Amino acid sequence: MKIQVNNLIKSYAGDVILNDLSLEIVKGSKSAIVGENGAGKTTLLKVLSGEEHYQGGNVIIPKDMSVGYMMQVFPNVKESSKEFILSAFKEYCYYSKKLKELELQMMDAENYDDIFETYTKTFEKFEQVGGYELENSLESYAKGLNVYDILDQPFHTLSGGQKTRIALVQLLLQDYEVLCLDEPTNHLDVNGIEWLESYCQNTSKTLIVVSHDRQFLSNTVSVFYEIEDGQVVTYHCNYEQYRKERHERYLRMVMDFEQQQKEIKKLRLMIRRFRQWGNESDNEDMFKKAKAVEKRLERIDKLPKPIEVRNQLEFKLKNSQLGSKDVVIANNLEIGYDVPLVNTLDFTIQRGDRLAIVAPNGKGKTTLLKTLLKEIEPLSGTIQFGATVDVGYLPQVVKFDDHKERILAYLRRVCELDEETARRSLARFGFYQGDMYKYVSSLSGGEQVRLKLLEIMLSECNCIILDEPTNHLDIASCEIIEDILSKFEGTIIVISHDRMFLNKLQTKMMYL
Repeated sequence: MKIQVNNLIKSYAGDVILNDLSLEIVKGSKSAIVGENGAGKTTLLKVLSGEEHYQGGNVIIPKDMSVGYMMQVFPNVKESSKEFILSAFKEYCYYSKKLKELELQMMDAENYDDIFETYTKTFEKFEQVGGYELENSLESYAKGLNVYDILDQPFHTLSGGQKTRIALVQLLLQDYEVLCLDEPTNHLDVNGIEWLESYCQNTSKTLIVVSHDRQFLSNTVSVFYEIEDGQVVTYHCNYEQYRKERHERYLRMVMDFEQQQKEIKKLRLMIRRFRQWGNESDNEDMFKKAKAVEKRLERIDKLPKPIEVRNQLEFKLKNSQLGSKDVVIANNLEIGYDVPLVNTLDFTIQRGDRLAIVAPNGKGKTTLLKTLLKEIEPLSGTIQFGATVDVGYLPQVVKFDDHKERILAYLRRVCELDEETARRSLARFGFYQGDMYKYVSSLSGGEQVRLKLLEIMLSECNCIILDEPTNHLDIASCEIIEDILSKFEGTIIVISHDRMFLNKLQTKMMYL
């Protein structure tokens, strides 16, 4: 039993996103849809779950393979988080409400026996729809995803991350055979991610995941569907093998392209020679041969040039000063707003350290970062940067003042560069000739992070503070940013739940 997608065509306002795409998803498999930002990963996920319509081809889903999709846009409801979760279970809500009403009636009813009989029948119905199992599962999922303590809070007052986790609890509670998860680890702390991994590893359900979390994919997925130019390439393997096979495929494509280019060059040379010989000897046969070779050239199905962005940046900070040996010194530091969020902190971050700030959600990571950046004052104690420390900051959401500014103009302005130096620097970060005059607002999330990192590298900074730098990036962008940061010789302070990213940077951990 399997889901079949045949020659799928999906477009928005005439812009084709998925073009003649075909794939099969076997029942019980655990697969990932991967590709660059904007390739159509979420679009395909929504088509599979019935959230989006399509213009051509067909999607065949067996009747007993119900498909659930984790919502990304949430309703603005006033009910509690628990009530929002249970709103998907109409029969449970009906019988649960009925039981409560009957319990109140029995407290002082004269016809107690009649009401009790009705209560007994209603209770049997409640059990038949899995009432108690549902409540137990809800508690288990909510604790695993660290939202048990907020079940009574109004849903509309929650943060985006909390709403995402509540929606995930609701989805997992429903009896869907196929689960479509779009960036499910975003906004989860390490405990939540590990819980979700365990669930995915042990469930018999069919999983289709869009995620940039490579460690999560490595631990849960065995099939990769890579969207490339609107079509899909399938890899049946684990994540490490997928990376290897993808690179080998790229090398084969390069070899095929180069061989075809040699053949095209050879044919064009033959055409020129036949025409030259025909002109020199006034020989009509030479022109016929040239025409025959031209037709042969026209029949060649020309391969596109393979592109793989590889970072080649060599870091040369403008400031030759390496910076103070002690980058940050904190003594008796208390952070928070009204009351301290964590115990008193005493620490020293030294030149060249790569430090990850680790804690469950809501336990002070961002507050400590804001305190480091002097956006908020400490409640008590001191925090001091070295005299020759210059800080560059990469926020979780990159913003630009002028959305209509071109990339080249932006870099020249903020870094005070001449045009040639700016072009050369952009090329080292994977921005080539065709990218120079793009608007900064048109860049993908990965490109925006890359451009901001380039700005930081070209400034006189020797310490970088990063807040979830790989959130919302495709896998290729994550790898590029890892390459950039691994070559940085200064100090790095980072908040991230991306375990593979932290491992690649070989970070120390500060647990709050």
